[in-house]
Amino acid sequence: MWWWVLIWTILVVVAGVYLVARLWGLWGQVKELTAETERASRTIAALEAEVDRLGEAPPQAIAVFQDPRDLRRERERTRASLRQERRTRQAARRPVWARNVD
Repeated sequence: MWWWVLIWTILVVVAGVYLVARLWGLWGQVKELTAETERASRTIAALEAEVDRLGEAPPQAIAVFQDPRDLRRERERTRASLRQERRTRQAARRPVWARNVD
């Protein structure tokens, strides 16, 4: 009968050791998570401070309320610059024998 007591005692001790080992690992993970959360909070606080320092850009006026002539000129300038960039890219891709000598 005493060997049943010994078996149960060994089972309880082994279960206790297992639980302590699991809790020890969990405690380490909680400490790492807390440190990572604190680091992320500091980073976010620094970013928020930078945003507050820089301030917000004034909102752009809606095109409906602007002068159509100014908008047309801006559109033409943008299209011309895009056209020029496209020509430059195309010229760079041409083979040497097809490039303009100028």
